[in-house]
Amino acid sequence: MRLPILLAAASLIVSIAASAADWPQWRGPLRNGIAVDSPKLLDTIPEAGLKELWESEAIPTNDEGGFGSPVAAGGRVYLGVIWHRDIPSETRQIDDLVLRKMGHQATNEMSPETVAEMEKTRLALAPALRGKKLEEFTAQWIEKNLTKKQQQLYSGYVERRFKQGKLALPVEVFTVLDQNKGRLFPDDAAMRKWLDAQGWSDDVKQQIVAAVPPTERVAEDALICLDLTSGKTLWTTKLPGAPVGRGGSATVCVAGGKVYSVASKRVWCVDALTGQVVWETPIGKGKRGIGSSPLVADGVVVVHADGVQTFDAATGKALWSDPKAGGSNSSPVVWKGLVLCNGRNELQALDLKNGSVAWTAPGGGDSTPAIDGDLLAMQTRNPSLGLVAYRLAADGATKLWNFPIDGRRTQASPILFEGHVYHMEDNVHYCFDLATGAQMWQAPAQSTIASPTLADGKIFVMANNGNSLLAIKATPAERVELGKATVRAQWVPSPCIADGKLVLRMKDKLKCWSLAGGS
Repeated sequence: MRLPILLAAASLIVSIAASAADWPQWRGPLRNGIAVDSPKLLDTIPEAGLKELWESEAIPTNDEGGFGSPVAAGGRVYLGVIWHRDIPSETRQIDDLVLRKMGHQATNEMSPETVAEMEKTRLALAPALRGKKLEEFTAQWIEKNLTKKQQQLYSGYVERRFKQGKLALPVEVFTVLDQNKGRLFPDDAAMRKWLDAQGWSDDVKQQIVAAVPPTERVAEDALICLDLTSGKTLWTTKLPGAPVGRGGSATVCVAGGKVYSVASKRVWCVDALTGQVVWETPIGKGKRGIGSSPLVADGVVVVHADGVQTFDAATGKALWSDPKAGGSNSSPVVWKGLVLCNGRNELQALDLKNGSVAWTAPGGGDSTPAIDGDLLAMQTRNPSLGLVAYRLAADGATKLWNFPIDGRRTQASPILFEGHVYHMEDNVHYCFDLATGAQMWQAPAQSTIASPTLADGKIFVMANNGNSLLAIKATPAERVELGKATVRAQWVPSPCIADGKLVLRMKDKLKCWSLAGGS
């Protein structure tokens, strides 16, 4: 793929007042996971690991700050955070975080009979059944009672409940708690009175009381700017927000000297140099926040929030919207004046100027489409469709091929490079011919949600729940691993690579390493 073609494509996708080597938005300058003009990087990762350059001040993640990925433009790093904190309160609330900490997982993909059998088995487990014997028993039970898909979703859940044995909260208790999720009690006494009315045992009630904190969760919408060379914080801008947990995970977009962000209760724009708020516009929010990242194209900001909403990039004025379009965690891309959205059940093409639907095609899911010229590939949540490639036209999309994937995860986005598709999710790495769908190679690898980044002909992807960063040669000949670095980063945000530097989001900060190679 020649550089002039890439730069021409970049001008269609986003206007960036910065270097072509920057990583200014979700999935980079072209919104397809590829660094356009990367300097020479290391050919292999040294056994001693990567050279660490800096770490930032404290920045929360996960339930306290979401999973938005860092971006870099003009020698600066930018990050959007919904900054949660707990303050003392008389009120009590059983929220999603409390339920997860107690071990709750929705069992809607299991039949009532299977759930009942799991609970019957859990209560009948002998106290002497421990360690390796319990692991073997659990594995046999899972193999016998769960389908392949259920095993992907619930193996860990069953293992945890069997380890807890009789101490695990009954599923029917979790069902009632989930039905009352978000219910606000004026004080501890009111919550205890409600618990007493359920008729549960004292042990069950004690577990719930111990799990519900004597605090109220509040949040601020925050934008943070750091120096790419030193990691020094240059500015932080905060506005009052609303707690949405880890679901608020949008990645910011830097375009035209401005930073655009989707937060807990607003889409907003600040000056990239000073952090001064240029405008903010309220938006609706779901219970779990917004995980989709904003797109800026031709003076229009496009976001997936309560459908698809658009705003004037200069003023924040609401333009057109389509409540039926768009997805939850997938992000929009643009192609020849059309906004392409991997929605709930289909790929949608909307006119950027007025929102009219140009065409739709089979799709749906959390993966962001990747485009190379007139070709598009994306992962879908439909296991029979799986990874699919289309040839795009103004009046429709023609399916070239698809590769069924029945995976637990379908969030990662593919990379299209030199006529091939590289897809890395659900613990399998693939390479396909983009035009024909011929599989070039496939290999097991422990990577799941984070979308990969390609720079200098090398693919960088998170692995082992974020503990490792893999470097893989972008070649269809065979899967060539160029090394593995221990980074202990978060496993959901994607790598940001700019100016030969790697920036990753850690549990409580950002960290930067050097990837620079020879001349």
